[in-house]
Amino acid sequence: MKKAAVFLILCLCAGILSGCGNGIKKETKELVTAKTNQALQLYSDIEKRVQEHHLQADKVFTDMKQQLTDMATKVKSGIEETTEEDGQLAAKELDKIIANLKSVKDKVEKSIAAVS
Repeated sequence: MKKAAVFLILCLCAGILSGCGNGIKKETKELVTAKTNQALQLYSDIEKRVQEHHLQADKVFTDMKQQLTDMATKVKSGIEETTEEDGQLAAKELDKIIANLKSVKDKVEKSIAAVS
């Protein structure tokens, strides 16, 4: 996963959620919040496995933790002021982040299995 791509997605999510307007649906707020929490949990799971097996993580991976934390903070603070359309876009971008994290998790698990 390239650092620039991750940063772009995080900036897009933050920008979408900092937009002005009203009208985001309760369901969309819950969806975006759930997806944000899922992304954070996936990162945490990956980080735990890396540490447990003393794997070497590159700087892009370690920097991602702060980026995800910053994104989650922006999502939580800006979700009330965003529009439904922007909330839906944020949910789609979060799906991409989650897919990337799942891919990373699979690769970590394969690395662990290869060493065991």
